[in-house]
Amino acid sequence: AAGAFPGHAPAEPTSRAGGKAKVVADLKASRGYSTVVMIGDGATDMEARDVPGGADAFIGFGGIQVRDKVKAGADWFVTSFDELMKALAGC
Repeated sequence: AAGAFPGHAPAEPTSRAGGKAKVVADLKASRGYSTVVMIGDGATDMEARDVPGGADAFIGFGGIQVRDKVKAGADWFVTSFDELMKALAGC
């Protein structure tokens, strides 16, 4: 049916708890990235920062839905990508 969600790909690490953190750590190791900032709207996005080798910072996004846990735990919380883009324009 149009718009139906068939499910997650169980073999992908992002389909399970801790998977996003693993992907970030793997990217840092395989690509030599020294700093990775994760942007997301959920707790599993935020947990990518909370493991050794994971993201160095987490920017919470509440443009669609503000989740109190994400807002409280984020290093920075935005509700608009315009705000984020303005801040990054000077980098």
